[in-house]
Amino acid sequence: MKKVITWISIITTFVFVIDWGIMGLKLFDNDYNITVEAHIALICILLLFVCGVYRVFTHRCPHCGKVKWTSGEYCSYCGKKT
Repeated sequence: MKKVITWISIITTFVFVIDWGIMGLKLFDNDYNITVEAHIALICILLLFVCGVYRVFTHRCPHCGKVKWTSGEYCSYCGKKT
């Protein structure tokens, strides 16, 4: 599941960057009808937020089960190698 979340985050980031580019080009051409692009950007931001929250709260130590806030080799709570 972590690979799926990672790929969703990567794809969403690319879509967000492309969407902002399109929105910027439309604004540069004095076309202020950017409602669709704004909705796409909002959906991308929400998806990135949900993926980030999921990744933080599912990164747990396999030994003690506590949430690991670092990506180190050892758990900061129980000290065992993860």
